[in-house]
Amino acid sequence: MTFAIEGHVHFDPEDPIYADHFPGHPIVPGSLIVWAFGQVLEKTGVDTGTIRLDQFRFRRFISPGSYRYTIHETEKGLRCTLLDKDNTVAQGVVFR
Repeated sequence: MTFAIEGHVHFDPEDPIYADHFPGHPIVPGSLIVWAFGQVLEKTGVDTGTIRLDQFRFRRFISPGSYRYTIHETEKGLRCTLLDKDNTVAQGVVFR
């Protein structure tokens, strides 16, 4: 069976990280986006203690809020995609 999930992830605008990243114009850090994918994978039973990341690209900055994600299995690993409407804003591969 092929691994494929999708859903929404929420980056809380009230999170204190946005006081420093960046005052008056909050931007979700790339590390927080990758962490969110890790949390989703962990909740689905993937052992995140042994994963490796590859080719994560951030196409544009995003503000805190809710975004759709997809994760699907490819021959290279699990392709994680974060979308704003139908536009890819971040994408990368997780190896198990």
